[in-house]
Amino acid sequence: MKASQIFFTIIKQVNYGEAIYIVFDFTNWNLKKAIRMECQMNDHWTKEIDISCSYFEYKYVIGQYDNLFEREIVWEKGPNRTSENLKLLEKSQSKFQLEDIWEKRTMMFYLLDRKQKTKNRKNHQHNIILFGSVKALNSPVKFTNCQLSLKTQLYFLNLQLESEEVTNPIEVQIYMQAQFKERHIEIISKCVKLHFRNQPINICEEILPESKCYLLK
Repeated sequence: MKASQIFFTIIKQVNYGEAIYIVFDFTNWNLKKAIRMECQMNDHWTKEIDISCSYFEYKYVIGQYDNLFEREIVWEKGPNRTSENLKLLEKSQSKFQLEDIWEKRTMMFYLLDRKQKTKNRKNHQHNIILFGSVKALNSPVKFTNCQLSLKTQLYFLNLQLESEEVTNPIEVQIYMQAQFKERHIEIISKCVKLHFRNQPINICEEILPESKCYLLK
């Protein structure tokens, strides 16, 4: 990832007179170099930052609005956040957005659909749904898709995990309707257990193998 504009957003309610700051590993977690975010409305904080690192880690802290060091500084709990999920999107965007929730962690699932050379140029959409035993999946969630290039389409889903779900394995399952050439198929994966990680999860490698496939009429 080259120098890019990263738009950070986080949801967290703080006390009057406090603000949320971002601290980075490339500043050695130096609180003197922490960047204060801007409160847009209620508990939504945002900040756009130019970052040239190909990979970085960061965390949020809460402190006094005018002087971070005036009173107690509160670091959010949990593992460091990373920019790893942005690598899949860098070909299609010059500006990236990281949407975070205080002390929750994002687990990204993705599928890359690389189109083969064919006379039929119609762009077929896959319908991919994730089921699971985590709070964010009380109801199934559909994957979002975006075009990375003329031949490659990305399907992805960002799952927000609670702190206890970060330390324990989670159980997920994929349902997918896809079209390959003129054939419509339905894919139902087995339930698999996954541990939290900062790297995006390729569902074709970790969830869909040994799935049941059905030919749809």
